[in-house]
Amino acid sequence: MRASARAKFQQLLRYIFVGGLSLFPLILVLVVVNFIKDLGVSAFSSLNEYTDSFWVTVGLMGAVIVIFAVLGYSIEKYGRSMFVSIIDSLFERIPAVRSVYSVSKKLATMLSGGEDGARKEVVLVEYPKENVWVPAYLLNRHENICVLFIPTSPNPTSGYTVIVDEKLTIKTTLTLQEASSFIISMGADFPKRGEISEKINSR
Repeated sequence: MRASARAKFQQLLRYIFVGGLSLFPLILVLVVVNFIKDLGVSAFSSLNEYTDSFWVTVGLMGAVIVIFAVLGYSIEKYGRSMFVSIIDSLFERIPAVRSVYSVSKKLATMLSGGEDGARKEVVLVEYPKENVWVPAYLLNRHENICVLFIPTSPNPTSGYTVIVDEKLTIKTTLTLQEASSFIISMGADFPKRGEISEKINSR
């Protein structure tokens, strides 16, 4: 009787776990939407306290949205924005801020897939031990030495920066977007699986 009850309890836990996983994409979307909503409400409240006018605050928030849209359009269409270039020039002249701003910009560009990011390679590397392969972004190369960023699931913006010999990596045709999708989905989205499986098996 006790064994039967334990088996039923374990089965119930499995059902709960599978049900939770089936709703994970919806939960993730709701979390992101809620975060954006809270951020917008917080920004609106802070701005409204400063302006002390509902309609002025709405106008300023609308202007900010328009500015973001124009910036995004100019960068997508022309590859750069004069406004962003001016900001870059200004911050690069401030010694205390220059290094942090430069690194942040390079990382944002890489993850967005724009400019240099569009040409970044995605490789496979054994990490954290042999025979365990993970996708990594190739950030820099000097002769046969590679600087890799190994992202963690499900957040591809966090991870580890490592330096390895190029012969320890496997080149792939994965794009940054495909690799990021693989990482965010925790492997549920497995692009170019045939190519990756073939290359790993041939090692």
